[in-house]
Order: sequence, then structure tokens, then C-alpha cells
Amino acid sequence: MPSFGLEISPQGAQEAQLFNTFLEAVYIHQNDPARAFETLKKALALQPESKYVQQLLVSAAVAMEKPELADPYVGFISQEENDAEAWSIYAAYQTQKNNPQEALKAYEKALEKNPEDTDLLYRYLLILSVTDIDKAISVLDKFAQTQPQAAAQAYTQIGRLYARQRKWETALAYLDRAIQADPEDPSPRLTKGEIYEETSQYFLMLHEFEELEKMGYGNAGSYSRMAAVFLLVKDIPKAKEYFLKAKQQDPADDASNYFLSLLSEEQKDYPQAIAYLQAAASYPTKAAWWLQVSFLQQKQNQAQESLRTLEEAYKRFDGNVEIGFFYGLSLNDSKQYKKAARVFEKVLQTNPDYTEARLHYAYALESLKKYKEMESQIQAVLASQPQNAPALNLLAYSLAQRDIRLEEAQEYATRALAVSPQDISFIDTMGWVYIKQNKLDEAEKIFAMLSDQTVAQYPEITYHVGVLRFKQGRRSEALEYLKRAMKGWPAAEQLYKKLMREK
Repeated sequence: MPSFGLEISPQGAQEAQLFNTFLEAVYIHQNDPARAFETLKKALALQPESKYVQQLLVSAAVAMEKPELADPYVGFISQEENDAEAWSIYAAYQTQKNNPQEALKAYEKALEKNPEDTDLLYRYLLILSVTDIDKAISVLDKFAQTQPQAAAQAYTQIGRLYARQRKWETALAYLDRAIQADPEDPSPRLTKGEIYEETSQYFLMLHEFEELEKMGYGNAGSYSRMAAVFLLVKDIPKAKEYFLKAKQQDPADDASNYFLSLLSEEQKDYPQAIAYLQAAASYPTKAAWWLQVSFLQQKQNQAQESLRTLEEAYKRFDGNVEIGFFYGLSLNDSKQYKKAARVFEKVLQTNPDYTEARLHYAYALESLKKYKEMESQIQAVLASQPQNAPALNLLAYSLAQRDIRLEEAQEYATRALAVSPQDISFIDTMGWVYIKQNKLDEAEKIFAMLSDQTVAQYPEITYHVGVLRFKQGRRSEALEYLKRAMKGWPAAEQLYKKLMREK
């Protein structure tokens, strides 16, 4: 039988399998450390004493951020001599195990092996800056002196460490050294600007940021911060200029869109104010901004658009109390009382002390003619706030409308008016109660407190004065008032047509 190759011995076959398994693990390690870990375990089973395979197993476990998987294999560090990579892997393992002192020792040994490795130095200093700032500063200072090409970065980091200790003058001195070492490096100027901002030295902050802008390093963050300073010193044109620069750099920048919206609102450019808010990256997650958009829509008399905004916000921010409250208000305004009642009921389930919500819930119930439930809500308010004028007024008006318990209605109306004697709605309720009681002289005196212009402004009050004139026998005057009230108050049209038929 012909032979085309030599036979492989069992030992050779095992070595080949080990080599292939090892290669497979190395190949997949970077993209899939979990698979690499399992493959390396197979390789270690073929050669249990392999220091290098154990080292790779620790590396894979660290890459997965599961240092506990590395525990059985970290003994590799005690076997023979270790190079910088081995100490670096061991240091990363100790970092993940939350043993900073052991990690520092390992990084120091790694740096002894490879002192030129800036990545190692960075990871070492990252831990040291948390555990021993003074030592970190000392290491960085020596590094700046021995590595002039990296001096600017080292001095900047020292400045940041001193700033963290709020040693502002020392921090600024090192940052100036960094600028001298590399005038083109933006980092020290940015850090100086941040220190000046932190210490409320805003004009010095502006100087540093303006220098960054000249160097071509202006960005949305620095521009919006400069704009905020210009706002602080009430230089509105400059603030707007820099907010626009920030928005040009980043159209979705939160700070610039928010402040540009406020500036547009101040100028009564409500559509633009809305557009800015909706362009901000955080708009989908900020309930307050949705409320602001709905208010701006209201200012444009876009009641339906405002309601739709609140409706979407109510779904998006389920459980948000303020969204629920204003959505309920909007539903009441649009006469969707059933929905409003459900919304207010939900708000009160989690916020039973929210008096305003309870009052508007009572109003929705009154409009739905659920009078027993309405009175229960009002009495709940009055139990804790006996002089709550809106609650007293609502109950008085409801009783008058139903033409029941009029003496009680008069008492509630009187109490409300005593709290706020100039309130137009309270004056109107008092007059309406008197009309229902047929106390026409008292009603006349009450409505005399309102100017003709005020009466004409509110269809409901105009209607009430019309009813008073009718009951006083002043028919022609009654018809004039009722005619004016018809467009805004349906009851006025009914009485007007009735009087016209009786002519």
C-alpha cells in the first residue's frame, strides 16, 4: 500500500492539536473573547502547565469584564519572569477586582519593563489620580521633564488634578506651562476656561474660549457656554450670535436650542420658539419642554394643536403629574369632561394632596352632572382648606345652577367673595345666586361692581345681567344683553328666542 507521508506520533498529534487550538483562540480573541475563553480552556487542558495560555485566559476574562472567571488562572504571574504585557494584564485583572493597590504595583512593574509605553502610563495614572493625587502629580512632572514631546499633555493633566483639589492658582500655573510647551494644544486653554467658569471669572473664561475659537477649536459646547456668559452679562445680541454658532455646529444641541427658544418667545416669535425646542436632542425625553410647546401653541390660539401635544406627552410620560394636570385642564377647556375626569382621577391617585387637580376634577364632574361625586371632592378640599375660595365658588355656582339649597349657595358665595372681593367670577356667582333667590336689588348692586366693558367681555356674565333685566321687567334691555351673549353662551340664545316668540 503506497504511503504519501510519514506517520504522526501521538505526541506530535497532541502538539498539532494544541497549536491549532491555540491559533484558533488567538484569532477569535479580539472579536469574541467569550469564545476565545472557551477555546483557551481546551488548549490549557492539552497543556495544563502553560503559563502563556493561562495569561491569555486572564486576558479574555478581563475583556469580558468577568474577572471572577480569571481567578483559577492568575497564578501565571508567579511563574518565572514576566514581561510588561503580563504585568499589564494582571494589573487590569486587579483593577476589575477592585484592588487598586495591587493594580498599581503591577503597573509599576510593567512600566519598569517598558517605560516608554504611554498607554501603560495612562492606565497607571488613572488609578493613581484617584488613590494618591500627590504621587500622580509627581509622576507626571517627571514624565514632562523626561519626555518634552508630551510635556503639554502632562502639565495639562497636573493642572486638572490641582483643579480637582480646588488649588486654582497652582492649576492655572501648570496650564500656562502646558500652553508654553505646545501653544497649539487646545486642552490647556479649555481647562483654563473651565476653571475661570467655575470660579465665576467669566470675562477671563470668555478670553480663553475666544482664543480656542481663533485656533479653530470652537465647538457647540464652548459656543453655548460662551453664550450663557453673554446672557449673564445681559449682552443678548452676543448671546444669540454664539447660540446660533453652537446650533450650526450641532443642530440638536440642547443648550443652544433651549435658549434660542426663550429668546424667540421673548420676541413673540412663537413658531420659531417651538421649532427650536423640538429640534433639541433631549426634546423626546423632557416633559417640561413638551409642556412649554403646548403653552406656546396656546399663545397662538392653537387650542387643538396644544391639546394634541399634551395628549402625546401624556402617553409618552405616563405618570408625570404636571403633564397629567395640564392635559386635564386642556380637556376641560375643550369640553371633553369624561376624559378630563379620568386624567384628574389618575393624578389624584398618586398625589391626593394636589388641591388644584382636585378642584378641576370637581369641575369636570359638575359638567358631567355627577353632582354627588363633585360635592364630595369639594368637601374634601374644604375639610383641609375651609377658606379655599375657588372651591367655595364652584359649589355655590353649582347649587345656583341647579336651583337648590340657595341659602347654602349664598353662604358659600359670600365666603368666597370675602376672600377675594375683586374676583370677577366670584362677583358673578354672587349675583347669580341672588337672581335665583329673586333678590333682584342685591343682584343689581353686585353687578354694578363690574364695568360695562367687563360684562361685555364675558358671555356668561352678559347672560346673567340679561336674566336680571328680564326679571326686573326691563325687557328691551334684556334682549340686548341676551343677543350679545348668544354666540358664547347657549342658554342666552334659548331665552332670547323665547322672549322674541312672546312679543
